[in-house]
Amino acid sequence: MIVLVPVSMFSVNFSVARGRPYSRLERRVLEEIATQAGVAPHQGATLTSLCDTFRVHERLMVEAVVTLVGAGWFAVTSGREATFVLTDEGQQACSSGKDPASVVVAPAPPCTVVCDRTAGQLARRGEVPTVSKQEARLDLNPSTPLRIRGSALDESQVQKLLPRASDEWVRSIGRPRLVTTGRYLPVRVDLADQAITGLPRGWHQALSAEILAVAQARQEELEAVPNLQPAPQTAGKESPVVPAPPPATGQAHRPTPLSIVGRRSPASAVGAPVLPQTDSSFPWLNEADPLGNGNDGFSEQSIKAALFSEVSGEESHQLLITEALATAASHVLIGSPTVNVESLSKLGDAIQTAVSRGVRVDVLYGDTDEGITPQDVVDLLNRIGYHAAQRVGRDLVKPAKEPTGSGAGLLIFDGKDGALEAVIGDYAWAGSPGSMQARSVHVGGTEFMAQVARAAAGLWMWSGDPDSADRWRRVADRCQDNTAVSAARGDHLKDQVLAELIVDDEHAQVPPGPEGSALRVGGARRHENGSAVGIRGISAVIRHPETLATP
Repeated sequence: MIVLVPVSMFSVNFSVARGRPYSRLERRVLEEIATQAGVAPHQGATLTSLCDTFRVHERLMVEAVVTLVGAGWFAVTSGREATFVLTDEGQQACSSGKDPASVVVAPAPPCTVVCDRTAGQLARRGEVPTVSKQEARLDLNPSTPLRIRGSALDESQVQKLLPRASDEWVRSIGRPRLVTTGRYLPVRVDLADQAITGLPRGWHQALSAEILAVAQARQEELEAVPNLQPAPQTAGKESPVVPAPPPATGQAHRPTPLSIVGRRSPASAVGAPVLPQTDSSFPWLNEADPLGNGNDGFSEQSIKAALFSEVSGEESHQLLITEALATAASHVLIGSPTVNVESLSKLGDAIQTAVSRGVRVDVLYGDTDEGITPQDVVDLLNRIGYHAAQRVGRDLVKPAKEPTGSGAGLLIFDGKDGALEAVIGDYAWAGSPGSMQARSVHVGGTEFMAQVARAAAGLWMWSGDPDSADRWRRVADRCQDNTAVSAARGDHLKDQVLAELIVDDEHAQVPPGPEGSALRVGGARRHENGSAVGIRGISAVIRHPETLATP
């Protein structure tokens, strides 16, 4: 039996970054500019003095200088002859003892992503053979319910699907653009074996039960009609050949699975009504391996991250958010599953202290507690910001005006060294504690934090604030630049683990229960209707390298 899964397609434009180590000449030029700045702070190096020192042609020196200026290591001052002065970043590069590196950014070919409209699962187009509505034959084949009616995806949902080389990183992602909604994925169902053929492996956990239920309902429907029987598949009787219809005048005809010359007619018996057989309309299903119920292993896509600590309990979480607000250099994001005035007021002093230092504080929430409205949250945070730094403070405190619908407990902040860190779990930072003990992980690492920052941008999009979403997209871009530079220098993370970020409907792919040696924490909430139908949440799966099975 064939069952159809409705899908939509999105086109995603993105760019990739690659780290480029500096040449020996560029490193020596940086060191020489630093040396001359120490000997004669008000004079500095010039293009002429650098050419004389290194005895190279002026063209080579200009190329080295342009590269270093573009990287932000030193600036050019005006005068009779331009002189070069180290910037703060250049001084840090010299004092750190690390080899400098630059980032090369290039556009990548667009990627088409397929989204199933029943459970919200995503895959690359090449992994999902789809057909048009005409080819799908909805009059003959049952379809899974169409629940996902939205026409938007965000970058955090597609970032792991974008192809790149092993030495490249996804630097920036454009907004996914809806291409079409009128496509279907056909799968073959064997109810006797509870097997499904043609479903992408990553979709099995989320969709198999739904597909089997649709197939079972159709089977029972057929059995309830005694005169409607499946067409016999005997070798001695063949169905008459139906010639392909000629193309309309002036239109090119593209062969499809339902219009190939020589395709057998679905009717194969005379007399009683017959259930047409459409399996042969999708020949690729004959070559695919069927997946039994529960045989679909979760396809993890871990990347390197730093695990600072595992956090549990009310007190530990409160100490962590207090420290984050007290030490953050530029920004703090608080994402809470719920929010109420009492819990938010307890954070008021710590938020005021951060804002008085010029730190931007974002506050998002999945839902409000009973008796609280979003406007109550906005008014309270506006007062907190104003008390910290008056009008400037109100600009620095950014409350979400609408709930995100997410069950995520998320805290993001830049630590003492300026590196971005996150706490991912199910803790209600600004709401009432849950009945279970809250659990989170405190993580870092530039590549993983780029994904977390894009997830933060996605939360802002769900709350209806694209400007704040753009701000976190820029944070993600900077994280990816740092990743490329670190890779070019050969840097290594301390406390390294393998981590995977699970966003929104990806939660349906993760099998319930413990997953061997992996640590999985996070928060998600399922919505049965409305614009946020599906799963909204953020989780992290942590694997220690020494616990992974060797091939």
